[in-house]
Amino acid sequence: MKKLKLGISALALAVATTVFSQTTTNPWLIGVGAHGENHVASSGAKHVFDDLTSKQLWNVGNFTITPPLSKLTVARNINKFLVADLQASVGNVDNQKLGMSKEFFLLAGVGLQFKINGFWNEESWFDPYLRVGANYLRHDYTSVNPSYNKDHFALATGLGSNFWITDNFGLGVQGDYVSTPTDKASYANFWQASASILFRFGNTDRDGDGIPDKEDACPDEAGPVENNGCPWGDTDGDGVYDNEDQCIDVPGPAENNGCPWPDTDGDGVLDKDDQCIDVPGPAENNGCPWPDTDGDGILDKDDDCVDVPGVAEYRGCPPTDEVVTGQLQDVLFDFNKATIQAGSLGKVDKAAELIKNAKAENFLVIGMTDAKGNAAYNKALSQKRAASVVKALVERGVNSNVLKAVGIGADEATVPATASDAERQKDRKVIVRKVSDEVEWKQYK
Repeated sequence: MKKLKLGISALALAVATTVFSQTTTNPWLIGVGAHGENHVASSGAKHVFDDLTSKQLWNVGNFTITPPLSKLTVARNINKFLVADLQASVGNVDNQKLGMSKEFFLLAGVGLQFKINGFWNEESWFDPYLRVGANYLRHDYTSVNPSYNKDHFALATGLGSNFWITDNFGLGVQGDYVSTPTDKASYANFWQASASILFRFGNTDRDGDGIPDKEDACPDEAGPVENNGCPWGDTDGDGVYDNEDQCIDVPGPAENNGCPWPDTDGDGVLDKDDQCIDVPGPAENNGCPWPDTDGDGILDKDDDCVDVPGVAEYRGCPPTDEVVTGQLQDVLFDFNKATIQAGSLGKVDKAAELIKNAKAENFLVIGMTDAKGNAAYNKALSQKRAASVVKALVERGVNSNVLKAVGIGADEATVPATASDAERQKDRKVIVRKVSDEVEWKQYK
């Protein structure tokens, strides 16, 4: 009995060590149960199939049944068809065929199972298999015949089935014919039947993502359940995973959900930084166009007088020198006409604003003609041209009291009378000059 207890303890320790050292990387099964041996029904390896129909095989009284914890099994799946196992049976077993009383018995070895349900569903609750195994058999027959062996090489062939109640717990039954092919005698041959409680450790999780390897499409890379255990991809390589990327084919920052920032107005300033997303403007002004508060054509950023129209020469401020502006030097007239050309009316508008905002009060509006024609006629024509501009300025809000129309004819003409009409065009004009001297102002009627 002491040998029996020692053998069971050693076997259990060896099996447990094997199982628990492997459960983190491989799918394993461990079974604990009882077994029974029938020597009476064994009539030799040549008569195995005859034994199957023998009443002696099915007579429970012919079996020596060893109580629970006498059969241990460890198995590992190789693939859906093959399972490698280590099985061991231990106990005090007799041999009724030889009339031998109970002696210490140990059968331990490795085997290969062929899983039949691999043909339809390896995860089925019904898990039948065929098995062949090579074993060491320790059964002492010297009490019957001193010439009989104690140690044997044993070949086990048989079939069994597991019945899985849950994914990890089930019951198993197995039947084997155990023969000793290296011995000429068959006294050590027997039939064995066993039943076990099974525990399966097949759901490993190598990448630690909480998804069992058998259900994990990427068992070595952690990933979420929604992606079958695989890490989310990053198609556009922008660092935003596809499951959160609203533009998976175009790189973009995480702050914009993986999409590039748009530039609605096409000014080169991204909408996220553009305070005027629908109107182009420079980056220096946060994507907005520079304003021109006084409407003088000079942007506020360059205008020292943002509320008063001025000229570029004075950084947007009204001029303070003797001549109001060169703007009116281009107010032109057709030959022999005192009507302002349509193309110069905009210049008159600008001049009106400048005069209204100028600090000086008196301005001479000087009419001129080209060199062609009678001097007296030209002087009268130039006076009409000056008067035409004065009228236009007054219509635009200029106080008539600060204006005087003066005609000087061709006195300042620069193009000869023999030149073409187009060349003489630049002399048919009106200029405006500021008058700061009261004496000068009064000398003009």
